[in-house]
Amino acid sequence: MPLLQPRSSLADTLRAAERELTQAGIEAARIQAMALLAHTTGLTRAALLARLREPLDHENAATFRSLIQARARHHPLQYLVGQASFLDFEVRVAPGVFIPRPETEQVVERVLALWEPSLPWAIDLCCGSGVIAIALARARTDSRVTAIDVSAVALASARASAADLGVADRIEFVRADLLAALQLAAPRLDRLGVLVCNPPYAPRAAVTQPEVRDHEPEIAWSGGPTGIEIYERLIPQAAALLPAGRPLVLELGYGQEASVPALLADPGDWSPPQIKPDFQGIPRVLSAHRR
Repeated sequence: MPLLQPRSSLADTLRAAERELTQAGIEAARIQAMALLAHTTGLTRAALLARLREPLDHENAATFRSLIQARARHHPLQYLVGQASFLDFEVRVAPGVFIPRPETEQVVERVLALWEPSLPWAIDLCCGSGVIAIALARARTDSRVTAIDVSAVALASARASAADLGVADRIEFVRADLLAALQLAAPRLDRLGVLVCNPPYAPRAAVTQPEVRDHEPEIAWSGGPTGIEIYERLIPQAAALLPAGRPLVLELGYGQEASVPALLADPGDWSPPQIKPDFQGIPRVLSAHRR
């Protein structure tokens, strides 16, 4: 960001930041500059707009300049402000934690529609930042959720977010690779109402967005060469675990509406899968019941 004159106004500061982000190819540059300035100053957007003629002090100007330079290098906005929005709450995110996407909100919606009220336990695989587990615990105050991820960094962040939001006592965080390491007794499985997973599903070579490719953890977004490798491991494990009649809910990647359902094709294991589109019309949320 060009060096501003001492105590430049908020308006001048925002204009300079917007120019730098635009030149770096950042979309919605003004909105992102405003978000970073609000984070820097601790002011709301409305308060900033009311004070555009006021100067920005030297310390905040230096902090803001460094944030804008990082964003211009395609560091994700959510990492720079330390949080991400999901449904009606926010979670902590930092490098090493996959940033939740809006389409995953529809996964939560589908889980809640299928989750039998008399069965209070849910398992959230590949929980990442914890948004699915936290959303389920917030929606069902009688529930217990087991949130599983292979990343210790992601689990630590998810635990902190669950504590922030008052649901840590109802979420068990487990470090494991899918379901293989879990030792679950039959009486407990009787209470299992749903298994949900938003796995890493992007084909490795298909991801070109620098915010994702260069900054988000590859283990959280790359499904391997084809993108369906994790489903090939997960679905047999789910079939061995889920009691009859219980749903499996999966988020799908772009173009996977045929390849993933094919893994559920054995009529002895699963009901015919249903797929719901996301807000862009992309087939996104798959559900099937264990026979």
